[in-house]
Amino acid sequence: MIEDPLGGPTAFVLAGGGTKGSFEVGALQYLIATEGILPDIITATSAGAIGAVVLAQARTLPEFAHRVQQMEDDILAMTRTRYVFGEQPWLRALHGTSLGAEIMQSLTEGTRPPLPPGAGFDWDHERGRDHERGRDAIDAERAPLTNRAQRRAERKAHRRARRRVVRLIAGAALRLPRARRKLQTSGSAVMNLQPLAEAMRRGGPTGIHPVDPTLIDRPGLQLRLAVTALRAGVLRYVTEGGIIVEEDAMTPVAGPAAGPVDVLEGALASASVPMVFPPRPLADDDYVDGGVLQNVPVRAALQLGASRIIAVLAIPLYISREEHNFSTDQAANIGLRALGVISLADRQRENLGIALTPGASLTTIDPVVDVVGFFEAEVGLLRINRDYGWLRAADVMAEGDPTLREEIAAQTHQIAEARLRAWHTEEKLWGNAPLGRGSEAGICALLRECKLAVRDLVDQRKQLGFPVPDGCEEWWTEYEVHDAERPAHLPSRPLGV
Repeated sequence: MIEDPLGGPTAFVLAGGGTKGSFEVGALQYLIATEGILPDIITATSAGAIGAVVLAQARTLPEFAHRVQQMEDDILAMTRTRYVFGEQPWLRALHGTSLGAEIMQSLTEGTRPPLPPGAGFDWDHERGRDHERGRDAIDAERAPLTNRAQRRAERKAHRRARRRVVRLIAGAALRLPRARRKLQTSGSAVMNLQPLAEAMRRGGPTGIHPVDPTLIDRPGLQLRLAVTALRAGVLRYVTEGGIIVEEDAMTPVAGPAAGPVDVLEGALASASVPMVFPPRPLADDDYVDGGVLQNVPVRAALQLGASRIIAVLAIPLYISREEHNFSTDQAANIGLRALGVISLADRQRENLGIALTPGASLTTIDPVVDVVGFFEAEVGLLRINRDYGWLRAADVMAEGDPTLREEIAAQTHQIAEARLRAWHTEEKLWGNAPLGRGSEAGICALLRECKLAVRDLVDQRKQLGFPVPDGCEEWWTEYEVHDAERPAHLPSRPLGV
C-alpha cells in the first residue's frame, strides 16, 4: 500500500450516477490494483453506496482487489434491467404492450447522453463519396438547416411524436383500466429495487454478488451512506453498523430513529432515486437517494477525520451544450436534462467546493466525456466507461510536468470519444435495417478511422510513459461488445488483422 504522505486516514468518496458508476469501478481498479491505495473511510451516495457496501467488506489489498472486481460484475449485471429492477404493479399491468416497452426504453436508452459532435476528429474534411455516405448515415441529423426549414422539420417531428403517442395508447387500451387502478397504489415510482435487494442478500442468477453485513461491520473501516429523510427533510447517513447518524456523520439520530437498520437497506435507500424507485422505510422515516442533497459526500469524509480524500465521480462536473429544441420536447426529457443532469452537476460542484480542514487534501477523479445513461442496458458502453475511469484515474494521480499531464488528459477524453463513436458506428453495421453498398463501405471507413485513432492515441500514451490497462490492444483490434452477434459478412476484426 502507498502510504498517505500526510499520515492520516484515507477516504474514498463515491458519488451517485446510476450505471454511470462503471466509471468509478475503473477508477477504483486503478487506485487499488496499480497505486495500492486503500481506504480507511468510505462515504458514498446512491450508485456509489451500492458499490460501497461491496467494497467495505474488504480490509487488505487482496480483499479490496477482489471486491472491486465484484463491483464490476454487479454493475455489468445491472444491464439486465428486467431481472435486477422490479416493475411497479401499474407498469407490470402494461407488460407486453408497446407503451410498457416504451416506458422501459425511456429509462435505458432514453437517458443515454448524445454522441459528442465530432468525437475528437475532423469529420468535416473531404473523404470521398463512400466515406461521405457513411457519415450521412450516422450524422444526418446534424446537417445545418435554415430557420424556415428548421421550423418545418420541428413541426413535422412534433406531429410524428403526437401520432406515435396516440398509437402507443391505443395499443395498450385494454390494459389501461387495470394500470390506472394499480397506479393509485403503486404510482410513486416506475420500478422497485426488490430484485436487487434479494440478490445483494443471497446472490442468484442475476449475476449480483451477495454482500455480508458482518464483514462490513468489522473494525478497520468507517462507512457512511448518504440518505435523504423525507419526513424530517434532512440529510443523514447510515454507518457500517447500521446506525443512522445526523448530517455531521457522527451523532446518532435521537431515539428510535437511529435504528439500528440493515446496512444493505441503507445502501438501497441511498440509491432510491425519487420517482424512479419508491422510498424505503428505515426506522421511523422514509428515505430516498442521498444525492438529493449530497451527491459527493466529501463533507462526511472530513467530519470523520480524513486527511487524504479521493472523490470519484460518475457524472461530469460541467455539462456540454446540447443542440436540441427542448421547447417542444417531452416533459420527461426536459426533467432529465434540468434535474438529472444540470442540477446534479451544479450540486456536485457545490459538494466539492467545501472548505477543507487544515492538513486535508482533496483529489477529484471525474469524467469529462459522458458515455452512458443513468440506467444503461448496453454492456459494451459500460466497459468503455470503465476503461475511461481507469485512464482518468491514472491521469489524475500522475506526477510530473503539468502541461504534459494536461495533454495526456485531453488524449484520454479523445480515446473515450473515439471508442464511443466506434460503438455507435458498429451498431449501424449490426442493425437490422439494410444498408446500401456505398453506405456500408462509408460506415466501415468511419469505423476504421476510429480504431486507428484509438491505436495512435494509446501508442502516444505508452511512448510518454503513462500507464495503460492490460488488454487495451483489443480496443482497436476487436469490435466493441454488442448485444447482437456480428453479421456474418463483416470481417472478424475491424482492421482486418
